[in-house]
Amino acid sequence: MPPHEWIAQYGALVVFLNVLGASLGLPLPVMPTLIAVGASHALGPAASWSIAFPLSLILGTAILAGVLADLVWFRGGKRYGARTLHTVCNLSLSREACVSRTERFFERWGVRLLIVARFMPGLSLVAVPLCGAMGVRLRSFIWHDCVGVALWASAGLTLGAAFAAQIQDLLAALSALGGRVLVAAGVATALYLAYRHGRRAVAAKALEKARIAAQ
Repeated sequence: MPPHEWIAQYGALVVFLNVLGASLGLPLPVMPTLIAVGASHALGPAASWSIAFPLSLILGTAILAGVLADLVWFRGGKRYGARTLHTVCNLSLSREACVSRTERFFERWGVRLLIVARFMPGLSLVAVPLCGAMGVRLRSFIWHDCVGVALWASAGLTLGAAFAAQIQDLLAALSALGGRVLVAAGVATALYLAYRHGRRAVAAKALEKARIAAQ
C-alpha cells in the first residue's frame, strides 16, 4: 500500500493519538502528521467537495483530542493552582521564565490567549492550566480552546493539501528507505531529548549558583 493511501486510511486515528499525546505533554510531531494527512487526502479524488469532507472529519478528530487533553490540564490548574503550572513548566528550559512569560501573556490577553497559543511553541501547554488556576469558566475555556485547536489544525491540513504533490514524493522516498528512516528518526529524537535535558540541567545549576552567590 502506498504511503499516502495508508495515511488516508488510518489518518484519523493517527491524528487523534498524536494531538492527544502532544497536548498532554509528550514530544510528538503533530504538525508534520497533520501536513501528511492533509496531503494524502488531497491526492485522492479531484473534486473539492470530496476532499473537504474527509478533511473536516480529521479536523473534528483533532479538535476532540486537543480539547480532551487540555481539559485534564485545565482541571489540574483549577484544583491545584500554581503547582500544576510549575509542574508543566518543569518541561521547559527555565521554569521561572516559563511561568512569568505565560502570566504576562495572560494578563494582557486573558482566555483569548488560547486562540493563538498553539502557534507559539510551549505556550499552549502552560496557558491551559493557567486558565484553570485563574478561574476561567469552563464554557469560556472550551469555546476558546476549540477555536485555537481548529485554527492550528486547519493550518497543518491546508498546508499539506496545498503541497500534496511535493509531500507525496517525500513520502515515497521515505518508504523506499524503509526501516533506516525509523532508526535515524529514533536516534535523532534521543539525541535531541538528551540535548534538551543537558541544557536544562546546566541552566538549573547556573541558576542555583547565582542564588547562592546573591545570598
